[in-house]
Amino acid sequence: MFPSPPRNTFRYTYSWLLVAALLFLPLLIWAAYDFMQSREVNPVLAFFTGIFGLLLAYAWWWTRTRVTIHDEGISYKSPFSQKDLHWSEITETRYGQRPINVGVHFGLIGWLIAAAAGSNNKMARTLELIGPQKIVVNSNIRDMEEVVRQALANVNPRLRQEAARMLNSGGTVAFGKISLSPGGVIWRSKDPIPYAAIVKCKIDGSTLRVKADGKWLDNIAITAKKVPNIFILLDLIEEKRTTASPRPAASMAGSSVNQYL
Repeated sequence: MFPSPPRNTFRYTYSWLLVAALLFLPLLIWAAYDFMQSREVNPVLAFFTGIFGLLLAYAWWWTRTRVTIHDEGISYKSPFSQKDLHWSEITETRYGQRPINVGVHFGLIGWLIAAAAGSNNKMARTLELIGPQKIVVNSNIRDMEEVVRQALANVNPRLRQEAARMLNSGGTVAFGKISLSPGGVIWRSKDPIPYAAIVKCKIDGSTLRVKADGKWLDNIAITAKKVPNIFILLDLIEEKRTTASPRPAASMAGSSVNQYL
């Protein structure tokens, strides 16, 4: 627990509670109607009604999950555990996103669930904050985008400063399978892609894509979640590319986290 009061509190959505209710209530009505007609309990119907009733209770229990932002760090509290991470303890972040459309998958019911949950019906997001322990936040938390913004605003400046210091002193900074060197972006063990040659560097759907001028296919295409500190990587590439080449690149991603939220 942190001594300071929470600056912001983010609560669990009611999405899964609504799904469970939509599964349980028709069965309950059916079971009640069947009992009124036959005056007997159908064991199969009673079994499934009980199962979905337990599922509803479990989904309701999970709505007690909270994420709180404090001056000192971030706290995640679920019905099963509580985790606290000071901002200074976080050494790595992992961000992932994937396009979703509940209306396509679940029709009218999906649209109702998305509306009740406050979903933008565009992206399912996850954020991992890694230090002595790991906190994982996903789109089941209301205002997930704001959680990502606030968490990264407290973590990334320090991590970016450390990475920039190493890079500017002639070292190589690793971001998983991608590394940044003074000469360019290195994918695995391949030759560096010069910063001035990069015309695309962005998160496209769930994938990070990097493409050099004159190339038909992407030089790098990797799931964004597999790249640690991905927004710092984007920031540094944009900074180096701008310095190395004054010419604009229409497909170049900006360095702001807000561009993806």
